[in-house]
Amino acid sequence: MSHPMFASSAFTRTILGHAEQSGLCPQTLLARAGICASALDGHDQQIPAHAVEKLWLECEQAGAAPTFGCELVNGLATTCLQGLNILLDSAPTLRASLDCFVAFAPRVTNYVAVELQESGDDAHLHLRPVQGQAHHFGLDAATITLVRNIARRLGKTPDAVFVSVTLCPAQAAGHWLHNNGIRVEQGAHPRLTLKRSTLEEPLLGANPFLHQSMLRHWQTESSAPSRNDSLELARHWLTAGDQPIERIAERLGYRQPSNFIRAFRKQFGITPKQFRLNPL
Repeated sequence: MSHPMFASSAFTRTILGHAEQSGLCPQTLLARAGICASALDGHDQQIPAHAVEKLWLECEQAGAAPTFGCELVNGLATTCLQGLNILLDSAPTLRASLDCFVAFAPRVTNYVAVELQESGDDAHLHLRPVQGQAHHFGLDAATITLVRNIARRLGKTPDAVFVSVTLCPAQAAGHWLHNNGIRVEQGAHPRLTLKRSTLEEPLLGANPFLHQSMLRHWQTESSAPSRNDSLELARHWLTAGDQPIERIAERLGYRQPSNFIRAFRKQFGITPKQFRLNPL
């Protein structure tokens, strides 16, 4: 039996947060898309794909600019792909990073399939909607996020990394790509093309110990609820920096820090503050 198509609640919250910044009413958008607000509380909820597609459409009909999806890249980097970005950034090479992205992107959404295809001197990263055609806002957000993050990980400008980027006709990302010196083509789905040799280049943030630790966790927890994954990420943040506990709770999608503290204590037997004081 196939898994229902979904997007994570964190991804949905990112859409709503940007909609609010754009002057749209999140409550109205949720109601029209048929999404219950309580489904967005926490990190482990799965929102049906058709409801997320409806949310994109409601944003468009409510007056969102054609570049609405292009402007989501900051939110996607900080909200939806928290632990995944740590895993991707710390990989030794771009190939290892993209292999992890292909393997674990379905934890964020499974209705856009990611495939890395190598042909001759080129490598192509495909983003194919699994059912029908995904809304161009979402495809724009995914395309620009990937282009920007891959270039950042290599320490290069986008035009020095990508040979071309293929977009669907409705996408608005072409302007951003042109401004960054990338040739734009049209096709049935987004496709990022780069030189095959680039896959073997080392990443600036390579950290073998952190990468292997995160990779083992993602592999062993791949079938577990993503809330457990977010709480593991919380332990990393509690020991790796001095972020306030309230900020960590917010980044993990908890509306109230008390809910995060309660979930953390249930999972590990101690509070986040106690863990920070004595990680052992």
